[in-house]
Amino acid sequence: MIAFSLVILAISMFAMIQALNDYQAGQYTQFIVYGLMASVGTVLAISSITRMRQRMVYLQHVAAKVLSQVICAGCGFKVLRPFSTGDYVSKEVGQCQQCKGKMQVDVIYAEDVKPKKA
Repeated sequence: MIAFSLVILAISMFAMIQALNDYQAGQYTQFIVYGLMASVGTVLAISSITRMRQRMVYLQHVAAKVLSQVICAGCGFKVLRPFSTGDYVSKEVGQCQQCKGKMQVDVIYAEDVKPKKA
């Protein structure tokens, strides 16, 4: 989408140069046509690029937080921790802090994050 906007911006710049050349040559009708094309194209391209940037920033704020629940097979002690690459259900991840039993990944889930209203 950004590439398309940049192409439109480049075409608008070409139209602006053509409009200036037509103005210098005294062809005012073509100057107005190319000037309008350049103006509208520039506004649309810049608007599209800024909206895309705003959308990317918004999506970063709304991204879900992925958690792994680790549980001890012996005593049932549970720990929630951020998801680590390579985590899978029933993966052993160390010893229990309470009974020294084996800790395993029990559940992996995404926590809903509600967007903050500005």
